[in-house]
Amino acid sequence: MGVYTYLLDNYRDNHLDADRYRLGSLEENMAYDSDFKPFFQYIADSIYTYASQRDRQKGEAFVHGYTLALTSQCGYYRPISELDNQGGYADIFLCPLHEIYRDMEHSYIIELKYLKPHATDNEVAAAVTQARQQVCRYADTVNVEKHIAHTTLHKVYVVYRGVEMVACEEV
Repeated sequence: MGVYTYLLDNYRDNHLDADRYRLGSLEENMAYDSDFKPFFQYIADSIYTYASQRDRQKGEAFVHGYTLALTSQCGYYRPISELDNQGGYADIFLCPLHEIYRDMEHSYIIELKYLKPHATDNEVAAAVTQARQQVCRYADTVNVEKHIAHTTLHKVYVVYRGVEMVACEEV
């Protein structure tokens, strides 16, 4: 009991306790109301807050891994990383668990882009253009169509400059 209490206190003191209620609410809003930005802002805020200097050096792999880890906790979707499509590999496809949530209305395909912290605004704009093109190409494939069932597929791109999210939009 003492070690458990110590760990919980340590997590709280260092603000490492996840707000599962808030996160669950964000997930539900994404699944039923297509309100995805607050969910991805939560991920971005977590990355910004908790990334160590060593994590930041890992760049794209860290951002992708962290995003995948948090989406894996979502009860409404089964995230598929690097979904093989005819046109390439989608970074994350949030496959709806429509067998459980038959009234769920929204599914997502996510293209993540990572730029170094000192990337220029022109480099960000180029990454946004590339992400928009890629997510559209990945969304229009048989692999995605067979999994979305009755849901509306949202094509979303998220761009990071270092650990700061600079774009999160739907095409």
